[in-house]
Amino acid sequence: MTRNVKRFLAGSLLSLTPSIAFAGQVELDFPDFLSQRGEYVSVREGAVQIPARKGPSVESVGPAVEDFFVLNQTGVDLTLGIQILTGTLNGIWNTHPVPTGTYGGFQVAAPAPTPMVVQQYYYTVDPANPAGAKTCVWRVEVSDVGGSCSAQVFFGTYGGATCTVDAAQSVIDPVTCQTQIVTNML
Repeated sequence: MTRNVKRFLAGSLLSLTPSIAFAGQVELDFPDFLSQRGEYVSVREGAVQIPARKGPSVESVGPAVEDFFVLNQTGVDLTLGIQILTGTLNGIWNTHPVPTGTYGGFQVAAPAPTPMVVQQYYYTVDPANPAGAKTCVWRVEVSDVGGSCSAQVFFGTYGGATCTVDAAQSVIDPVTCQTQIVTNML
């Protein structure tokens, strides 16, 4: 029986080989901070699905407010850069640059996702050279599929930064598309 189990496992693993070969790094269309650089700079990318808010909603899918926060844990001030703004910038919270140990952020009055609304922004310790210093780039995609809103956050890091999404504080209302994204930068 052991021989049959080993053969079964080997066959199962071999069947995964073609799908693993096609799995590569996902291109998220982040800005090319690196195109004019000659030295090595490491870049890391990832994605997080934002949980849906629990509880009743009284509105339907339409224009919604999107709140974006960052907790600065870098030890130096952070500067905001907005690359794609879909909607109207309502305001920026806290002082900018964002002092270390505090939250900063901004709010966007976004249109209804038809089928998607995208916001792309970054925080960096060096606005003159984002690729040469700690920089986190976030791309938030809010989608409406069949009357239900969902959000994904894609991120890229430069200069050794650690970029995370606080899934416990980030949320989207599946009915109204109102979104709150809370990130951390180390």
